[in-house]
Amino acid sequence: MAGWADVAVIVGGSAGALIGALFVAVSIKIDIIGRSTELRNRAAQALVLFGAPLTVSVLLAVPDQPVVALGGELVTVAVLAGTAALVLDRRAKRQPNGTTLGHLLQVATPNGVTVVLTGAAGVILLLGFPAGLFLLTLSLIASLIGGAVNAWLLLTRTTG
Repeated sequence: MAGWADVAVIVGGSAGALIGALFVAVSIKIDIIGRSTELRNRAAQALVLFGAPLTVSVLLAVPDQPVVALGGELVTVAVLAGTAALVLDRRAKRQPNGTTLGHLLQVATPNGVTVVLTGAAGVILLLGFPAGLFLLTLSLIASLIGGAVNAWLLLTRTTG
C-alpha cells in the first residue's frame, strides 16, 4: 500500500478543515439551525460525511497493515457511517412540514453513495485485491464534496 499514506494525509487534512468549516457555518446560523430538528440532523449528516473520510485516513496511514485488515476496517466504517446517516435521516424527517433547505440537503447528501462505495472497497480488499483502494478514492471524493456542499447550503440558504 505504498503511496497511500500521502492520500491519507491529503484526505485527513481536508476532512479536518471541512469539519471546522461546518462548525463555523452552523455557529453563524445557530439561531435558525438550532430551532429546526430537520436542519440539526442534516448538519449532523454532513459531519458524518466528514468523519468517515477522516477515520479512513487514519486507517490508511497505519503502517504495514495487511490489505485484508484494512478491508475489514472499511466495511466497519461503512456500516457505522451508514447507520448514523440513516438514523439522522429518520430524525430529520420527523419534523412536520419540512423546509425546502432540508429537502435540498437530503437530495444533495451522498450518504448512500459514499457508504456503498466504502463498503464495496472494503469487500474487494477483504478478497485480497488492492484495487479496492481506487474505489475507495471515489467514496472519499464524494464524501468531501457532498459534505462541503451541505456546509455551504447551511451557511447560505438558511433564513429566519
